[in-house]
Amino acid sequence: MTRSIQPPRWRLYALFLLAITVLLAGFAVALTAYSHFPLSLAAFGEWWQGGESLSTPTRLVIDIRLPRVLVAVCVGANLAIAGLLMQAITRNPLASPTILGINSGAACLVALASVTALGDLLPTTLLQALIGAMIAATLVMVLAGYTSDRLIHPLRLILSGVAINALLLGATRAALIVADESSFGVLYWLAGSIANSRWENIPWLLPLSLFGFTWAWWLSPRLNILALGDDVASSLGTNVISLQRQCASIILLLTAASVAVSGPIAFVGLIIPHAAKKLLLACRAHSYQLLIPLVAILGAALMAWSDVLSRAVAFPAETPVGLLTALIGAPFFILLACKRRT
Repeated sequence: MTRSIQPPRWRLYALFLLAITVLLAGFAVALTAYSHFPLSLAAFGEWWQGGESLSTPTRLVIDIRLPRVLVAVCVGANLAIAGLLMQAITRNPLASPTILGINSGAACLVALASVTALGDLLPTTLLQALIGAMIAATLVMVLAGYTSDRLIHPLRLILSGVAINALLLGATRAALIVADESSFGVLYWLAGSIANSRWENIPWLLPLSLFGFTWAWWLSPRLNILALGDDVASSLGTNVISLQRQCASIILLLTAASVAVSGPIAFVGLIIPHAAKKLLLACRAHSYQLLIPLVAILGAALMAWSDVLSRAVAFPAETPVGLLTALIGAPFFILLACKRRT
C-alpha cells in the first residue's frame, strides 16, 4: 500500500506568512520613510477620525504616499504574474513581458504623441500607453501566427517579440531626437517611475489588476497540465491554442496597465517567477494555484522595497524605480543565462 506524498502544509503556511510580512513591512516603510516631514502610520488614525483640518504629515501620507505605494504594489504584482504566464506559454525561463515588445510599444506611442499631432487625438499618457501596448502586442501575436489555428512554437513568439521590440525602440529614439526640448520628460518616464502616481490612477488600475489575477488563477489547473507539454495537454482535453490566447490577453492587460501608470519597468517579470518557483520547490510543492498568488505577493513586495531604495539612494532627490529594478535584475539575468549555458 502506497501513500501519496503531500508537501508539509506548515512549510507553505510559513512561506506565505513570510512573504506577506515582507510585503507589509515594505508597504509601511514606503509610506513613512525618507521625507522632509516626520511621517508615521498614526496618520491613518487622524484621517479616520475625520478632523476638519488634517496636519501636513497626514495629508502627505494619505494624498501622496498611499496612492504611490498602492500603484507600486499593483504594478509589481501585475508584472510578476505576466512574467510567470509568459514563461509558462513559451517554456523559456528567460522570457518576460518585455519580450512581447509591450513596454516598447507603450513608450514609442508616448514619445510620438509628445512631438506630433497625435498628442491632440490621445490627450492622456494613460491612453497613449494603453493603445501603444496593444498595438505592439497585436503585431507580435500576428507575426507569431496567433491568427491561425496551428500550434504556435514558443521560439517563433520570442523571435517575433525581439523583431517588433527592435523596430519600436528605433522609432522611440527617432522621436526623442526630433523632440529635443520636451525630451527630458519622456526620458524620465522611459526610465520607469511611480513618483507621479495619484489617486486618479487607483480606480482603474486596481480593478484591472484584480481581474487579471482572478483570470490567471482560474486558468491555473490548465497551466499545470500545459507544463506537461502541448501533446500531453491536448491528449488530456486541454485546448492549448485557446489557453495560449487567454494567457497572452492577460499578459497584455496587466503589462499595458502597469506601463501606462509607471513607464516601462524591466526584470520584475523575470526575477520573481524564478524566485517563487525556487521557494515552492523548497517546500516540495509546484502548482500554479500556489505560484500565481505567491508571485503576486513577491512582485508587490519587490516594487514596494524598490520604491524605498529609489528614495534612499540620493535623498532628497529621487531615482527612477525602473533603474533600481534594472540594477537588481541585470545580474540575475546574466547568472540565469550562464547557468543555462552550462
